[in-house]
Amino acid sequence: MNARLKPAPLALGVLLALGAGTAARADALWEFTPKIEAGYLYDNNYRLTQPGTEIQVNGPVVDAALNMATTTQTGQFLFTPRVRATYFANQQDLDSVDYFGTLDWSRSGQRLDTRLRADFAQQDIINSEQPNAEVDSGLGEPVFGDAGRVVIKNRRTRYAVQPEASWELTERNRFEVAASYADVSFDKAVNAAQVGFDTTELTAGIRTRISETSTLATRLRGGYYDIQFRDVTKAYGAELQWDTRTIKDTTRFFRIGAQNVELASGGSNIAWLAGAGVNFVLGRNELFTDVSRSVGPSSAGVVVARDQLRLRLVRAMTPRLSLLVGLRGTHDEDVDDTSSFTPRSYATADLGLEWHMKEEWSIRLAGDYTWQKYQNDTDAADSTGATLSVIYQPLQRGTRPRND
Repeated sequence: MNARLKPAPLALGVLLALGAGTAARADALWEFTPKIEAGYLYDNNYRLTQPGTEIQVNGPVVDAALNMATTTQTGQFLFTPRVRATYFANQQDLDSVDYFGTLDWSRSGQRLDTRLRADFAQQDIINSEQPNAEVDSGLGEPVFGDAGRVVIKNRRTRYAVQPEASWELTERNRFEVAASYADVSFDKAVNAAQVGFDTTELTAGIRTRISETSTLATRLRGGYYDIQFRDVTKAYGAELQWDTRTIKDTTRFFRIGAQNVELASGGSNIAWLAGAGVNFVLGRNELFTDVSRSVGPSSAGVVVARDQLRLRLVRAMTPRLSLLVGLRGTHDEDVDDTSSFTPRSYATADLGLEWHMKEEWSIRLAGDYTWQKYQNDTDAADSTGATLSVIYQPLQRGTRPRND
């Protein structure tokens, strides 16, 4: 990543302003829905380090977000700022205040549909390099960046923007194009652990409607990965994806493809792409799960092939009591077979219960387990944690379409 003026903060700010200015009309109907979670956290190996070097923490945690939404006949605008803070009396150097923001603006026309998504995160690397089992992107959208190493106290800042558009060509065919740009930086660069990078990806293709509930998309894709301390890595390829959606909003997908990755060290390598998953809501029960193999950057300073599994289940055992289950697993290998990068395996799972005392108030008790191993390590690192919290979240009424 060469020294230069980074365009990400400016570009994201302009896009946010354009989206807000267009969607947030003076006569639009807005809904503001807060979510505040306050509780107590315990973890016996907070930094997920090797046996004998564990650091145990316990203390209060607060997580607050405000969902701002408006809907018209032609589109929807969502913006959610969020802040999360921890305090550990016994390890105050591990305290952190993390900031997040997400935007999702969609618009539908007679033949043209557009969507703009953007997000921002400034957080302690213990949280960024050890993602939890929460679902943090859409079905079939892999998550990249974490390398798992917490060497020094550090913070990561990430900006990302994802515009996309879809044109109706014929009754059965649509042309789709999407782009994504992400900028990741650290307060302190640490070689092979916290290395900044810029990612630019572009996909374009044709989606064909096979039946009332299924489509087949054929796409070309390209990637441009500018990683600090090394030359640019480029990639290009193609993929085939089958999607289904039922009347009850059950979605499924299956993907297969390949990318030719031009290595920074010279030469190239073929990386296979694949994915499958399902997302459905049945009454008060929800299931999200997907598995994927994809190519992207790591804060270890390399481009990796990542195998990833995600699962999130919310099971309503009674009208007031729900079972919460989450799972995330990843395995990273460098796409360059001659690299000195150490393959990494990471898994985290949580299990909890949430009791809704009233419509707006609930209590959640959850335990979690995290495991990590690098190929050259004799022992794996693991940690066990628990959180007891009270959640305030008013029921979303849903903004009504306007007759305009």
